[in-house]
Amino acid sequence: MSLEAAKTLLKSRLGLSFEGHWEHLLRRAIERRQAATRATGASAHLDYLARLALDAEELDALTSLLTINETYFYREPEHLRLLTDHLAPELRRNRPPGRPVRILCVGCATGEEPYSIRMALRERWGEQSDRDFAISGADLDREALAAARRGHYRPLAFRALDPALRARWFTANPEGDWRLADSIRGSVEFLQLNLLATPYPDELQGQDLIFYRNLSIYFDAPTRQLVMARLSDLLQPAGYLILGVAETLANDFGFLTLREQGGVWFFAKQPAAPAPGPKTTPPRRKPPIRVRPAVAEAAARSRIGDREAGSGSRLPTSRTSPSLTRSPVPSPAQRYQEALTLTQAERYTAALEILAPLCATPEVDPAHLTLRAQILYAQGDLDVAAETARQVLVADPWALEALVLLGRISRAQGDLDAAVEHLRRAIYQQPDHWPAHGELAECRRAAGQDEAARREYGIALRLLAAGPEVLAQAGPLPPALTWMDLRQLYQARLARLGHLN
Repeated sequence: MSLEAAKTLLKSRLGLSFEGHWEHLLRRAIERRQAATRATGASAHLDYLARLALDAEELDALTSLLTINETYFYREPEHLRLLTDHLAPELRRNRPPGRPVRILCVGCATGEEPYSIRMALRERWGEQSDRDFAISGADLDREALAAARRGHYRPLAFRALDPALRARWFTANPEGDWRLADSIRGSVEFLQLNLLATPYPDELQGQDLIFYRNLSIYFDAPTRQLVMARLSDLLQPAGYLILGVAETLANDFGFLTLREQGGVWFFAKQPAAPAPGPKTTPPRRKPPIRVRPAVAEAAARSRIGDREAGSGSRLPTSRTSPSLTRSPVPSPAQRYQEALTLTQAERYTAALEILAPLCATPEVDPAHLTLRAQILYAQGDLDVAAETARQVLVADPWALEALVLLGRISRAQGDLDAAVEHLRRAIYQQPDHWPAHGELAECRRAAGQDEAARREYGIALRLLAAGPEVLAQAGPLPPALTWMDLRQLYQARLARLGHLN
């Protein structure tokens, strides 16, 4: 199947780029849509591409499979603190009489971001905030927007939300999900938006604040530059734009002024204020740990570009952020190590933010994708974890950790045949890998294959007998069970199967 025509169409219509390891995601999505539309035969691929070019609804359906929509409530909370403590009070104070402050969330997916903003403003100003702030969410994916309007969320969406806030703004449903309070759900508007469409809807003009987070990773540099220019045109003269912490400085194309507040970087439409003198220099604030690598790297790029262009730097002076001029630029290996350290400390959200730009490069290191997949699995996001692990196998079909992880995910999803296939490949690659044998034993037991299960449990136990140090084979995530607990578990499984060794 040639993907060039599809890649060209998606790039021209939506700005989405599917080079490198992203090609696998595109191929699988097209295969799924061809099956759904019953496109078969020798000309199935060409017929589907012709339909894709003419049928807007089919383009929407394919887009839903290509955009991950990975989000949750109160993601990147430092941005919400920046909003409620600094930007919102200023915008609220300076707005014209009778006009609300307008906030737009671009790439809002299933609504967690704009709803988080509304909840944060409610916590600060109560119901008055509904009159003072008008919030809109925009996304390309129609299905995601429909889910946003419904306002029903699974428990995974609350992994960063204070339980007290969940209790205040959500009601548990018998089906196991949670329904957002009508007062919040009804106070946010949603609309479909293609960032490459011309022109943008008139109702989007005149925004005071735009959130554009964790979306630019889908775009190449020229598309990012185009989108930044168009979003800046939507802003009021004193407006602001906030990107994801790992994206901000990489999107500094000069359309807006780069600002920093309390270690958080964002863009302002108005010129930067003069640097304060020595007597009024504010105390240094330690930035969040996951911000520092991206800031240092992008700041270095900006300084080099400024020297080459013969212009002054747009970055703040060293009086406001000494680390920008003194800290060396972290290499990808150093950033990966920082993500690994955060993972081992179970700071999964921070680790994913550092991994995001590493995993968005065309020649991505499979180790970076593997770690991302393992974190997503630990967070319960099985579909995205599986997709990421499959991207690893595109580069290395025998990648041990990716194979074992796909075995675990397939077993959790009830696909025992797929799980066994992945695990058998892992064992062929490394016969003494106890996690693969242990997982395979669980699959055999679940399938009622007692003899095969006994054999695999016995192998896993013999391998574990080497000592606690073999736990390292399980990967970088903190193990759910101790070495002793694992041995006792496998022994108990064997006992129930009628054989104990």
